[in-house]
Amino acid sequence: MTELAITLSHYAGWLLLFLLVIIGVISIILVRFSILLNRTRSKFGQLLNENSSQNVEELLLEHMKERQELRNHIEQLDERVVSLERKLQRSKRHLGLVRYDAFSDIGGNQSFTLAVYDDNGDGAILSSIVGRADNKVYGKNLINGKSDHNLTDEDQQAILEAVKVVTKSTE
Repeated sequence: MTELAITLSHYAGWLLLFLLVIIGVISIILVRFSILLNRTRSKFGQLLNENSSQNVEELLLEHMKERQELRNHIEQLDERVVSLERKLQRSKRHLGLVRYDAFSDIGGNQSFTLAVYDDNGDGAILSSIVGRADNKVYGKNLINGKSDHNLTDEDQQAILEAVKVVTKSTE
């Protein structure tokens, strides 16, 4: 123990200088952190200042209210999109028209067949056959793309034309 005391007393000057340097470095660090803390406290005080026009709490509450309104609006739009998609599937939007000469003695492609149906293949085929003395109109229903009546070549061609139109519009 006495040897330690002798060694410490011999290097007391250097030890004191070392401790003073450490105290100086710690003081500089402490001053630096104190300045940073005051700046941060000042900025934070400005954000939370109750005397300002809006504080952080008001801003957050307003932001949360706007987010909820947007969420409600998006939910309404989603519901509308689903409803419109359902209606679109049932809408008769596939159209195919074929004009032809039903009789060899009448020209001008005055007879026609019109196919109208929805995405499920439900709809109708309307045919108009023009002759010299008369005009006949026929209607055939379509369920799942098939009819309980016989389909003529023109009827089937009108259905294919409607498919081509749909294919072109989706490309």
